[in-house]
Amino acid sequence: MSDRAKWVTKTLFLVAIAGSLAATVVGGGIYWYFSQNLPQIITVEDYRPLGVTRILASDGEQEVAIAEFFKERRYLIPYDQIPLMVVQAFISAEDDQFFQHQGVNLAAILRASIANMRAGQVVQGGSTITQQVAKSLLLTPERSFVRKLKEVILAGRIESNLTKEQILYLYLNQIYLGRGAYGVEAAAKSYFSKSAKDLTLSEATILAGLPQAPGKYGPHLNPKRAKERQLYVLRRMYENKYITDVQMTEAASLPIKIFEEEDLNRKYSGYFVEHIRRYIQEKYGDKALYEDALTVKVPASPRLLVSAKTALQEGLRSVDKRIGYRGATKKLKNQEEIESFLRAERPKLITRKLGYTVFTPDGRIDPVEGMKEAGLVNDEQLLVEGEIYSAVVTSVDDKKKIATALIGAGRVDLPFEGWSWARLARDDKNPSQIRPEPRVPSQIFKKGDVIDVRIQKSLPTGITAHLEQSPEVQGAIFSVDVQTGNILAMEGGFDFSASEFNRVTQAMRQPGSSFKPFIYSAALEKGFSPASVIVDSPIVYQDAELGTWKPANFDEKFYGDTTFRQALIKSRNVPTIKILQQITIPFLMDYVKRLGLSGQFSPDLSLSLGSGATTLYDLTKTYALYPRLGRRVNPIAFSLIQDRDGKVLEEHAAQPPSSGVIPPQAMAAAAEAVPTPSASVEPIEGASTAASTAEPTRVVFPSYPLSTDPEQLLDPRVAFVMTHLMKEVVNYGTGYEAKSLNRAAAGKTGTTNDYVDAWFMGFTPHVVTGVWVGFDNVKTIGSNETGAKAALPIWLSFMKDAVKDLPETDFAVPAGVLFASIDPNNGRLAPPNANGSIKEAFIEGTEPGSSDAPRAGTTGSSNGANAPESSGEFLKEDID
Repeated sequence: MSDRAKWVTKTLFLVAIAGSLAATVVGGGIYWYFSQNLPQIITVEDYRPLGVTRILASDGEQEVAIAEFFKERRYLIPYDQIPLMVVQAFISAEDDQFFQHQGVNLAAILRASIANMRAGQVVQGGSTITQQVAKSLLLTPERSFVRKLKEVILAGRIESNLTKEQILYLYLNQIYLGRGAYGVEAAAKSYFSKSAKDLTLSEATILAGLPQAPGKYGPHLNPKRAKERQLYVLRRMYENKYITDVQMTEAASLPIKIFEEEDLNRKYSGYFVEHIRRYIQEKYGDKALYEDALTVKVPASPRLLVSAKTALQEGLRSVDKRIGYRGATKKLKNQEEIESFLRAERPKLITRKLGYTVFTPDGRIDPVEGMKEAGLVNDEQLLVEGEIYSAVVTSVDDKKKIATALIGAGRVDLPFEGWSWARLARDDKNPSQIRPEPRVPSQIFKKGDVIDVRIQKSLPTGITAHLEQSPEVQGAIFSVDVQTGNILAMEGGFDFSASEFNRVTQAMRQPGSSFKPFIYSAALEKGFSPASVIVDSPIVYQDAELGTWKPANFDEKFYGDTTFRQALIKSRNVPTIKILQQITIPFLMDYVKRLGLSGQFSPDLSLSLGSGATTLYDLTKTYALYPRLGRRVNPIAFSLIQDRDGKVLEEHAAQPPSSGVIPPQAMAAAAEAVPTPSASVEPIEGASTAASTAEPTRVVFPSYPLSTDPEQLLDPRVAFVMTHLMKEVVNYGTGYEAKSLNRAAAGKTGTTNDYVDAWFMGFTPHVVTGVWVGFDNVKTIGSNETGAKAALPIWLSFMKDAVKDLPETDFAVPAGVLFASIDPNNGRLAPPNANGSIKEAFIEGTEPGSSDAPRAGTTGSSNGANAPESSGEFLKEDID
């Protein structure tokens, strides 16, 4: 070799060394530069991803999730509970060299780059599972060279700090897999309605094909591509020797059930769930609610939440049918439109019945395959008795008085009894119009009408159905456990998906006669007794703004001498007005405030007719004072809120009712007693006064709330006497239908002017429940739609379920209450077994004197209009 050649070789060698050193220095500098301020590598213990806040209700010994709130739906599953086959599927799909590399796979990056350039689009990813973890947990999702370099650096660090199993744990819990599901556990529940622990090979390979593009490879969105991706994953598993060719072929050939996504938050009670959600959001903030995986335990049972919703919906449907039929929801013009509608509805019908669709081996979503798999041979088998479906009228036969309709491809008959209710809905501008009942189906049905029907039963001749319609009238039901204060149910409207306005807590409505018990209990504290007599006679008031006011009873009759008990039981307006005059409006306003009833109440005599405005929530919790013997209740929506570590953030214990004992020190400290007024009360000047039926006495009422027990708002004796009187409302008065509960129950109906609001507020020793029915836009429900007719059936339907497992006990009697036999028509003491006499509860010292007792069987009435109240024959027709 010449000297020149040696010199060139030496120079090139030195340059190479210098270049290598320079590259090393530059590379090291770049590494050092981009290593600065990188996120700290987390440990498994530090992994606290966005979690799911869950609301849990108790169903016997088991807790059931009734709602979830999240930004990312994720359920952490330990690595050792994830089947090996699931791990192998994801490794094969995303990073088959995972256990060999140290965080970066340069060969995979090169291979992916070549494949993507050839395809002209991204068809492969070169990132390792470790890089994906680094990107997801520690970096932003931006696409840039700088971020990619940081990702490579972090991947190396992760590999140095965590085991391969720990990296997989993070990856399989963090990755997004479509349908709002993060991690394999959430994805398994969303797609297959099971835990990841129970996934099959076919299902696992579907999920493993999703990470690159869940929207592109989701079986419900793009079944053909999903199948291609599944086959790719299976092939890679076979090539990696994780499965045999037999397993690969079998998994590829199996149909897979893809389940429908269920809106859990609306399954049980959307209104109750939303009530809790708002509370948490307002108190703890959005981050805690949607990210911090809180656990909220509620005392309500899933069964009663559903029961309340069902009772309300069925009750409102009944009221709406009496209002009238508004016609088809849609009218199809011709046979082509009919067939198109039915074709579109049929897959929905199948999925509704099965809860899933079938992902076929050839890459289709096929509901019909689901029918075959379930053993269903025709569409009639898809229909469930009692369920409501959308149907298309196909024929009308006036001679046979029957219409036929199709639900999907299933035929149903609509006999006369199923649509006889469907008179035309009234015109609100002309509510008195005559609305004839339909005689033949052609009066209400036309071919092509899309209608709602409820399946009745299957007959050898076919399936029968009844006409339904979604009601416009609204309502609400609210129920509380008397013994604990726990909320049992809250349903604030017919359909939460149509209106989220909660009519339990947000609707301010006139309570009507359901307000009267507060007037009567206030009167007991002022010295009235159930035997006090009020003259039910015409009265006239002059008002500067309203002019002449002539209040009347609901039936526009006057009954002369009326006992206090009778006035409440029959919901008489005029006696109530006179009682309010006697006790004074300011006293009642203070009294209602003391009881905790919030609302808007005008300080005038219209209060006696329930002219103010309050919510069902407040009215129900105030009614709870009576069976709780005067003790306040703040309804408990949830018993416990915990963070993800189990730390208790908030806890609410049960609120037991009063013992019924009046503390001796409170009695001793009570103010000077007020003499009981004569049982005959006639505040209107010029009217005659009935004979006195009570001896003047002194009854001591401590000052409430008690200073020694601020939760005791009402005297237990008053609470019980009012409870007993409201039991009589159920036994003989406007709440008569509630007797069919077949256990001790008390309550009060309420109906406002022009039948705008209908109420029933009722309770047993264990449960207090309130129901309201009316229109949101404040208009009449319809003629004679009283609280007894519109609201009480809803109350009764729910309460039968609410109390069925509870002991049949009567209301507890507190100290200081006694029972006396009286004539119900004049309030005078009667011999215990006298004909027509009744046993009435009195605060001790207010019972009628024996010297005033009339002969058994006489009425003592000034006009003879009162009938004995020991019989409920005519009283069950009373309305208010």
